Amino acid sequence: AAHLVDSTNQVGHFQKVLTAIGNFCICSIAVGMVIEIIVMFPIQDRQYRPGIDNLLVLLIGGIPIAMPTVLSVTMAIGSHRLAQQGAITKRMTAIEEMAGMDVLCSDKTGTLTLNKLTVDKNLIDVFAKGVDADTVVLMAARASRTENQDAIDAAIVGMLADPKEARADVQELHFLPFNPTDKRTALTYLDNQGKMHRVSKGAPEQILNLAHNKSDIERRVHAVIDKFAERGLRSLAVAYQEVPEGRKESPGGPWQFIGLMPLFDPPRHDSAETIRRALNLGVNVKMITGDQLAIGKETGRRLGMGTNMYPSSALLGQNKDESIAALPIDGLIEKADGFAGVFPEHKYEIVKGLQARKHICGMTGDGVNDAPALKKADIGIAVADATDAARSASDIVLTEPGLSVIISAVLTSRAIFQRMKNYTIYAVSITIRIVLGFMLLALIWRFDFSPFM
Repeated sequence: AAHLVDSTNQVGHFQKVLTAIGNFCICSIAVGMVIEIIVMFPIQDRQYRPGIDNLLVLLIGGIPIAMPTVLSVTMAIGSHRLAQQGAITKRMTAIEEMAGMDVLCSDKTGTLTLNKLTVDKNLIDVFAKGVDADTVVLMAARASRTENQDAIDAAIVGMLADPKEARADVQELHFLPFNPTDKRTALTYLDNQGKMHRVSKGAPEQILNLAHNKSDIERRVHAVIDKFAERGLRSLAVAYQEVPEGRKESPGGPWQFIGLMPLFDPPRHDSAETIRRALNLGVNVKMITGDQLAIGKETGRRLGMGTNMYPSSALLGQNKDESIAALPIDGLIEKADGFAGVFPEHKYEIVKGLQARKHICGMTGDGVNDAPALKKADIGIAVADATDAARSASDIVLTEPGLSVIISAVLTSRAIFQRMKNYTIYAVSITIRIVLGFMLLALIWRFDFSPFM
């Protein structure tokens, strides 16, 4: 990740535009000075000192000195206005990129959805004998944090009659927090009889790989996951094992896959309307989610984004349908409404593909591993509650959740950029008028400018 971040240093569009304007002004002045030199001295045989004064007046008068200051002040005022709307700009030139953004790659969880998960106990699928839905919930709650909870932990512990039940009659020995590699949490504990146990919850594939009877239950697990996904529900698996060695570092006995829990993350009430506003502004919103493809399609259907979504493996040229087999990767990324099963490293490839198609791309992110994609994107947007690493790599930091903050920032940025564009046109036209006017006065009317004008 650090290597990818370091390799994404690039010059912004605003700097390129200013450089082009500066080069144009310098070339215009240089052409005017060459014409004056040719006409004044060899043809008109003017005196050397007045001729030099005329050249200096043309050189100094033709440079739009105030333009950098005016544009910087305009962007500073615009940055303050964006901050009031909940979008803090880390670099002022990000306003120009935000105004020109035509593709926004948005995370699903927390941006398009509320990230307030609910669990329907009636839909819990139990796999172990002698276990009911209440036991699955209790085991999942034990594998959850009781403090500093994320959305999943809060939803599961909240299903208990009393949150204290998650640690009732047990002594916590070791807690394995969630990480992007293992994709699961685990708790090692002693029960009230002094026996050691371990319980884990997490991504179904990861938990299934732990199970001792994986081959026997794999088909049924995938069938339940697909059934949940068709309804837009995420799946959370729970497993349990005994640790007869009595040491928390011990691998323990065989893992028992005990159940699958459905998680529903409702869309934000304004997401569908905000996406319509974005399309009217010419901004195409693409959904980037780590969930299953079926969940992404169902969420896209509800929000009116479209269901033309593909698994992340398609980004590597794998598992491509016949309808898209002939498309290059860049074309596939441009055509898609979103991607599912995405890891942070896939985000970098998505941004790279869109930029190869000459799109000005925005990317949202919140984790450490999102930093390369945020750095690579023309507009890296760290969502509310993002990690310090994501904020450091981003151009804009949101203080409020949701997609509406981003689209409002696009509107404000376009208004600011329009003012900057109007002033730039005015400044360049003044430069052209000064060069032509001073040159005509000096050559046709043979007017000698005083060096102290």
